[in-house]
Amino acid sequence: MKTRFIVNPQSANGATERRWPGIEKLLKSTYPFEFEAVFTEKPSHETELAREGISGGCDRIISVGGDGTLNGVLNGFFDQGRLLRQEVALGVLEIGTGADFARSLGFPCRTEDAIDQLVRLQPRRIDVGRANFLSSEGNQVVRYFINILDFGIAGAVVERVNRTTKRFGGKISFLWAILITLFRYKNKEIHYRLDGGEWKSAVLNNFIVANGRYFGGGLFPAPTAELNDGWFDIVLFGDIGTCEAIANLPRLRAGTHLSNPHVQTMRARQVEAESDETVFIDMDGDLVGQLPITISIMSGALPFLK
Repeated sequence: MKTRFIVNPQSANGATERRWPGIEKLLKSTYPFEFEAVFTEKPSHETELAREGISGGCDRIISVGGDGTLNGVLNGFFDQGRLLRQEVALGVLEIGTGADFARSLGFPCRTEDAIDQLVRLQPRRIDVGRANFLSSEGNQVVRYFINILDFGIAGAVVERVNRTTKRFGGKISFLWAILITLFRYKNKEIHYRLDGGEWKSAVLNNFIVANGRYFGGGLFPAPTAELNDGWFDIVLFGDIGTCEAIANLPRLRAGTHLSNPHVQTMRARQVEAESDETVFIDMDGDLVGQLPITISIMSGALPFLK
């Protein structure tokens, strides 16, 4: 059994680099399998390092960083919609700004506890999202996601978080970005359809396609989402104004917002969306492109350590 840890030293505003020597020491004393650690050095490097590890015979690939790092590692597992090797499992030690996927899994927050748990985890099949959309450079691209993809205000929030300091941690960094963005964001008209049905149009604040449950540094938009049920949970935030959005942030953090009349929920296996306006896409905590987009669920596609 051979494991590759893919470490993003820049995640959590550089905290991962500072903490890695202690983490590695813990791994050497408690992790029972052969392992190696490699470090990202450029954008999208984690995808390349994952492919390299899979091709080199690793049985487990562990992402060490935030949700964006995990997404990059995930994308190294697939080639044209298929796993490079069926038996290789993905795992995570989340240390990033959001660490929202670890929340969806109910993993412990303390790194020492997470490492102790990692020893006992076994590969279990979970769903993965596949998205075809327009990149920031205007090209059609395909990417995979494991947690949440959304478009609307969240793309603007993520862009602000990623270009400002994260020194205050995930919860405060995202909350500050949300509050600033709410005062400037104009809700967009989105045209969409689910599972090949009738096209609909609505002015929306945000359109969430959830495989996991959390995003935005601990916000809880999809409390009923499951990672292995073969469905996306769709959560639509309607034409909500600034004051109402701010007033309802505590409910969104608690997951009690679904009863709000401006919030719609449904389930689907495929989502298509477009807009006459520019609408940015947030995928697993990273700004990746803009509409139009087609999203499909890949049921049970990935062995994941959980």
